Amino acid sequence: MSNDKLEYDLGQWEKLNDNERIRIINQYWDPYNPSVGQKTKTAIVADFMLKNKIAARQFGIASFGWTVYMLYVVVDNSRQRVPSNFLGLPVNKGVITCVSADNTTTVKFNYGGELVMDLTNNIVIK
Repeated sequence: MSNDKLEYDLGQWEKLNDNERIRIINQYWDPYNPSVGQKTKTAIVADFMLKNKIAARQFGIASFGWTVYMLYVVVDNSRQRVPSNFLGLPVNKGVITCVSADNTTTVKFNYGGELVMDLTNNIVIK
């Protein structure tokens, strides 16, 4: 652990075992205070993008109900393959179902139902 806010660089995060990762995600990451673990979350998303080369509209980490954190990918085509897990986080694939003129889009996720999202930013950490 690098400091009291539970920030890890990617190398440190990769060295943690699954139980340690789950403990940090479940006990310290907070959807009401997304700045906790921001450095770690950003590093995970960047590494996911680098290693998977997915043509996606948005990548991110968010809580999908009951503080279940997932890495997510929003794609245009439902046939796009997405891994189910990455560095201890489940990956939630979302497919665009409806686009409106103001960058808000309806996205249907495998877990979490449909959400109206703003796809202006390529990376979002919540």
